[in-house]
Amino acid sequence: MNPACSSKAGGSFLALLALLLLGGCREAAPPGDSGLILELAISPTPPGVGPARLILSLRDTLGNPVEDADVRVEGNMNHAGMVPVTGTALRQGPGRYVLPDFRFTMAGTWILTATARLPDGREARTQRNTNVVGPPQGGHL
Repeated sequence: MNPACSSKAGGSFLALLALLLLGGCREAAPPGDSGLILELAISPTPPGVGPARLILSLRDTLGNPVEDADVRVEGNMNHAGMVPVTGTALRQGPGRYVLPDFRFTMAGTWILTATARLPDGREARTQRNTNVVGPPQGGHL
C-alpha cells in the first residue's frame, strides 16, 4: 500500500471520529420532549376520603417557572368500576398551579395523572400513585 494513501485514509478516519465525538457531546432532547417538567404534591399526606389540595409545579428544563398552562388532573382508582375524579388547577404564582378541593371518593390506591398544556401545543404529564385513607371524619360523603 502506498504510504501517502495510508496517511490520507488515516487523516479522514480521524476527522470522522472527531465529528462523531463532537456530535455526541451535545445533549439532544428525546423525540417528543416538550422541555417541560411537571410535579405534583398532595396536602395532606396521606390524603383522606374527601377534599385534598393538589399543588402542581411547572417549569422548563432550566428551572424557570412556566406560565399560561392549562393544568388538569384526573384521578382513578387502581381497580375498575369507579368513576374518575377530574379537576382543573388554578394559577397561583409563577409556575404554581393549585387544585384546592380535589375530592377522593373512597379509600384505597389512586392513580393521579396531571397534564399541563401550553398555548404553543407543548405538553407535560406526570403520574403519581397515592394511598387514600378513610372514612372521612363526621360520616359519609
